[in-house]
Amino acid sequence: MIEYFAPDEHPRGFVGFLVTARIEGHTRKATFSTQTASSQDKSNLWVRYQWLSAVGMDLEWKIEKRERQYQKFVTTDHPETEPGRGLGVHGLTAAFYASGDSWIPAFAVARHPDLLGRPQADRRFTFEQAPYSEVWREAVTFWAEEHAIEEADRERLLAQVPEPALFSALRRRMNDEGNDVPTEALSSVFREQREALAATRAPAQALEAALMDDLNDWRRRHKKHRDSAA
Repeated sequence: MIEYFAPDEHPRGFVGFLVTARIEGHTRKATFSTQTASSQDKSNLWVRYQWLSAVGMDLEWKIEKRERQYQKFVTTDHPETEPGRGLGVHGLTAAFYASGDSWIPAFAVARHPDLLGRPQADRRFTFEQAPYSEVWREAVTFWAEEHAIEEADRERLLAQVPEPALFSALRRRMNDEGNDVPTEALSSVFREQREALAATRAPAQALEAALMDDLNDWRRRHKKHRDSAA
């Protein structure tokens, strides 16, 4: 904010421009005196120079404030995020939503008001139709678009896929809070993990089956040889 004090307006006799900003709870002030100018009109070269200097300082602090707010947005949970839901940024959380008698796990993205200024409900990204990792990509991509997130921060968050166990811990917390989220609600969260584990086990199971076939074949041949020798 820029304020101008003409002669006799400031209680301490200051004449000129006062720039004030509040950044992360701290107030900053800078003064640009025009007291020595022959006139206090902006046509005066010194007054105009001090005015432009004040504008520059005000803009510099606004940019710094915006950058600090942005960094806080992309590196910390919103202060009103409930325990166990945070994912390390503002506007993106883990959640269970009640749907009839069921509880649906999801990543939730906070949205801006619509064009008429009306609040919009969070957009929910659930796991029924897509694997866990793909849902994370969809949620982070939408979050980045909705909140004008820089490419580097979007890519950083995409690479930080939260463990599915996050939802197990959230389920326990919500039940401690008085809800009744059943274990079955976690099924879609862990489906991709189960399928990956099954795919890893399949070659070992196939090898074990082949070895058992070979062993059984050897036993049959060995038994046949003993029977013929007898």
